[in-house]
Amino acid sequence: MTNPVVHLTHARIRLALHELRGGAGRPLLLLHGLGERSPERVPDELAGWPGPVHALDLSGHGASDVAVGGGYYCEALMADADAALGHLGEATVHGRGLGAYIALLLAGAQPDRVRGAILADGPGMR
Repeated sequence: MTNPVVHLTHARIRLALHELRGGAGRPLLLLHGLGERSPERVPDELAGWPGPVHALDLSGHGASDVAVGGGYYCEALMADADAALGHLGEATVHGRGLGAYIALLLAGAQPDRVRGAILADGPGMR
């Protein structure tokens, strides 16, 4: 079964926001590591999250568009995640590797919308 996908637009890039689990309550937004994509299901370590779970394919990853020129710098990826927050509203953000760095930046920049950040090890920049 395929998860529902919402397509968001940021800087003329179409981003894929996957709904891994619906429900009521505060959403959890998953941000993957460098070179990865959104998981197809809620990871086992996050199965106990009480609300809906969404995962964003950052620019150039998974089902999201590739940026012209391939510029994957933190500010652009942070703006991708901000577009997802614009759709979800207040959320807790879980980031893995590069996604953790983006989650940390986003939490500092948007404390009114990011209610918490969970930072996990994963692939980063080489």
